Amino acid sequence: MSSIQRLRERLAALPARSVLALAVLLPAALPAAGADIRTVPGVPPPPGVNARSVVVMEAARGEILYERDADIPIPPASLTKLMTLRVLYKEFAAGRMSPDDLVTVLPEDCALPYNSSLMYLQPYMKVPVRVLMQGLAVVSGNDAARALARAAAGSVEAFAARMNEEAAAMGLETTRFVEPSGLSEYNLTTAREMALFAHRYLEDNPESLRDLHSLRWIEFPTAEYMPPGVPPPKGRMVQYNNNKLIRSYEGADGLKTGFIRESGFNLVATAERGGTRFLIVTLGGTGSSSRVGGDVRERDGRELLDWAFRNFVTVRPRVEGIPAIRIWKTAEGSLVPVPAEDLEFTVRTADAPGIRGRVEVPAELVGPVPKGGRVGRVVFEAGGREIRSVDLVSPSDHPLGGFWIRLRDGIVLFFRRLFGRGPAAA
Repeated sequence: MSSIQRLRERLAALPARSVLALAVLLPAALPAAGADIRTVPGVPPPPGVNARSVVVMEAARGEILYERDADIPIPPASLTKLMTLRVLYKEFAAGRMSPDDLVTVLPEDCALPYNSSLMYLQPYMKVPVRVLMQGLAVVSGNDAARALARAAAGSVEAFAARMNEEAAAMGLETTRFVEPSGLSEYNLTTAREMALFAHRYLEDNPESLRDLHSLRWIEFPTAEYMPPGVPPPKGRMVQYNNNKLIRSYEGADGLKTGFIRESGFNLVATAERGGTRFLIVTLGGTGSSSRVGGDVRERDGRELLDWAFRNFVTVRPRVEGIPAIRIWKTAEGSLVPVPAEDLEFTVRTADAPGIRGRVEVPAELVGPVPKGGRVGRVVFEAGGREIRSVDLVSPSDHPLGGFWIRLRDGIVLFFRRLFGRGPAAA
């Protein structure tokens, strides 16, 4: 019998109260029996973490490096606010809203359950959208979520419909929302879909890290936003970022924490060091109190990021000397192909020093060749293994040339094929 089996049997023999206490002290040190776990071959798995569902993703291409039970539907809690922010960024891009627009806070925006996360809005404050977004991202203000949703769409319900439209447009099949703050247990996502969403969110709005998620604190309320007749607060009102990794983990600059009873403790975190960035998602963490659960969630995030930085690195290999290709029957007569996409990708740390690129292109082709048409590839290898390949494409259209060009080249090609030396067709 393995040591893991013996430990599980001993836990099963303990009284329920003792097991609960151990779950807090030693959270999920072992994966649950039957857990769906996938990792990169040749890399040791990360240490056991408390969260029920886990994804570790590299940010260069959005590839998942580790997952555990990544498709379990779980309420996102305040991770919901990331979709709220995405919809707002969409409003900015469409010109329907501006970060400098003033939002008048209404009493219903502030009517929230006891112990709800707040940025401490007061009725009839006039607050810029950008400040409300900071309150949403940094201190997870549910009051800010309501005010912003109403300002953008007229009502919480109409804004939730926009959120669901955006989720569907992004191909998220499980993720859905009924309100913009995350208070409802009827909001739903999975670790995999939240990771895919977060990757796209950062690709489309990289400024969100600088403007929102990496802020260590906000000062609110201040005198300039107080409603008429209401005295300003005495002293500075500093509210710190709920994501403790921002203040304690090297390179951490986002994104969001969340908790409701129905979901447990959730986290989407990202960190960047030396040009390598990772995203992690943990859903369904446990804890005997908000402080304990928050500390365990932070520890989970730290250990997963440590594992990723220890075992993987993003490389940006240069490919030089891509040869020109002779293009028959076209006016230009040749083209120099270009990579179809960015060459950066993430590999095992052990493979990075030995990566070499090999260009595979034909010496000649027969036109026409459209812009973006594939004409070859670059193969990256390490230790005799193919790590990645990137298509090489035509940077512009190469249509057929005039009659005399086609006739001339046709005659040459006829005799070359006659002797078995014909080029490939594009």
